[in-house]
Amino acid sequence: MEITPKRIEHASEARYGNSASGPSVTTLSRDSTVTTETPRPLNPAAAPAPLRPTKMIQARPLLTAPRLVHSTRQTRNFAALLLLMLVISIVALSWLPWQQSAKGAGRVIAYRPGERQQEITSPVRGIVYDVPENLVEGAFVPKGELLLRIKPLAADLTEQLEGQIRNLETKLGTEKIKASAYEKNIAAFESARDSAVESAEQNILAAEAKLTSKRELLAGYEAKLKQAEANYQRQLELNRARITADKDLEYRELERNFARAELESVRKEIMQAEAELASKEAERDQKRSEAQTKVESALADYQAALGEIASVENLLEDVKIRRSELDRLEVRAPLDGYIQRLPVFVGGQSVKEGDYLLTLVPKTDNHAVELYIRGNDMPLVHAGDHVRVQFEGWPALQFSGWPSVAVGTFGGEVALVDPSDDGTGQFRVMVRPTEEEPWPNEAYLRQGVRANGWIMLGTVSLAYEIWRQLNGFPPVLPEAKDTGTGTDAVKKPKLPK
Repeated sequence: MEITPKRIEHASEARYGNSASGPSVTTLSRDSTVTTETPRPLNPAAAPAPLRPTKMIQARPLLTAPRLVHSTRQTRNFAALLLLMLVISIVALSWLPWQQSAKGAGRVIAYRPGERQQEITSPVRGIVYDVPENLVEGAFVPKGELLLRIKPLAADLTEQLEGQIRNLETKLGTEKIKASAYEKNIAAFESARDSAVESAEQNILAAEAKLTSKRELLAGYEAKLKQAEANYQRQLELNRARITADKDLEYRELERNFARAELESVRKEIMQAEAELASKEAERDQKRSEAQTKVESALADYQAALGEIASVENLLEDVKIRRSELDRLEVRAPLDGYIQRLPVFVGGQSVKEGDYLLTLVPKTDNHAVELYIRGNDMPLVHAGDHVRVQFEGWPALQFSGWPSVAVGTFGGEVALVDPSDDGTGQFRVMVRPTEEEPWPNEAYLRQGVRANGWIMLGTVSLAYEIWRQLNGFPPVLPEAKDTGTGTDAVKKPKLPK
């Protein structure tokens, strides 16, 4: 935009005197030079005043819009510093290592289940009638010390049970005697059965021998009859030829008939021997059946006696158990520990079997921490992984990515990972202390103290960790552990001193 000369009028009476000479004229040229002139007086009658020399004044240059928004030197230096810091941060994020970890929260417990907090319950039904005076909440009790006494609801229950035991033992002895008698009867009947059967067998053998001898005679008599028949036929032919007399024929006929009668007699004897043998066998079977019936009857009585013995023994065992419960009316401490809750009172508080009496916290130095981690981190956690643990109430400064600079945390080792979740998608991890870095003693580290844990995983760059957290990706798998001593063996993170 072109700048034209501008005329500026001033009331210069105070500077040049009377205003008759007119106002002074100031001219601004293109080169920003200001020239001031005094015009001629308006009244021609008045004498003109001598002109003063013109004074040249150098004006300041005009401030344009780009010059008005221009940054100061301090602002430009600060911007350069920010840019330098941004470049350094990007380089540091790409170079600095970051120890990934799976974070979990939990509490301190005893590693052995038997040393964890226990609720002592009533072993029998009864009334609490004695609690030691020194038994108060927070008191230490050694193993076996009396905690309280319970008396049964029935006053003479002990005598009643002992009487029942005596009666059942007497009955049991009687049943055992009966069983012994039945057992002897079984042996006697079996012996009689065997003797009768053996005698019958002997008779059968005799009958068989007789039958055999008769059968052996049968062949001789048959041959004799055959010979007599042949002699008769030959004599008959000779008689017809009138060679022999009739007397000889009659003799041969008599001889044939006698042989036939003998043969028939032997056959009858054989039939009688067979019948006798069958009779002896039937007699043997009858004697065996009768003797076996007696044996089975005695055996049934013996089995019934054994059943009665078992029934009495079961009843006796039940009564003895009830009696032994009365011997457990004194509740004693199962382990060394501290009384945490003692809600029972003396003087009429009745309890039944299984009712809650008090809470005992066993004394133990074998502590562990149960942490609960997300299912997203569970596949990366294994037994033996290193863990950094921070206990509640213990001053600590934890840097999960740089465990070497952490202060106030303690080292641990994963002992186990539960095979199933707790119902909410959280998995329990049991952490135990290491020999190199023991945990605080029981005076400072008690069961139930809350704890935070970081299970150490792989090492990545800090930039990758930020990118992973923003995208919600799981941590990377740690490098495979090498049991050897080569250069590929994974180094454990540096622990704080």
